[in-house]
Amino acid sequence: MALTDIQIPLASALCNVIELIPNSLVTLHREEQVEVQNGAFQPSVERDLLKLVVVERHHATGNVAAAIVKGFQLKRGAIASTVAHDSHNIVAVGTSDQEILAAIGHVKGINGGLVVVDEGKAVASLALPVAGLMSNRDYMTVYKSLKILNEGLKRIGSPQAFNPFLALAFLTLPVIPELKLTDKGLFEFASFSHIDVSIK
Repeated sequence: MALTDIQIPLASALCNVIELIPNSLVTLHREEQVEVQNGAFQPSVERDLLKLVVVERHHATGNVAAAIVKGFQLKRGAIASTVAHDSHNIVAVGTSDQEILAAIGHVKGINGGLVVVDEGKAVASLALPVAGLMSNRDYMTVYKSLKILNEGLKRIGSPQAFNPFLALAFLTLPVIPELKLTDKGLFEFASFSHIDVSIK
């Protein structure tokens, strides 16, 4: 996977943005001016406008979609997971394309699971090799891995008021309002259709 695969080309700087509501499955549909660099979306840590990516992982369709998300509050790095209802594709959010690609690459390397990346390297992970959803290890091993994951999340600036992996898991479920992201693109619940990120 290359950097070009996860770029978001923009016709204008006014964009449809997914905004998290902490500890809620519902998201808000926002319209915001975003940073554009070389005709594509540029994440902003200062404004908490990060990139969200979904990669299809079951049927080799090659589908990759990206959108803009607000509310994760990451200061650096990226996280990725294969627990992503209902299709359970790879879903990642991060502060740069390089960090996102590193997270996606690592989660593929462990045959599915959860990963925290900082400066291009995995600082914590939990392998879920059973369909990318379940561990085959004993509960104490999983528990220790989850504690290390939480430390990794603190390291990249994730707030402790909500679980970012849980939030990530439902950002791909299009039957819940208001905006979500599938492997085919940004999905608007109100019109029950895919929409462009850029507002022309």
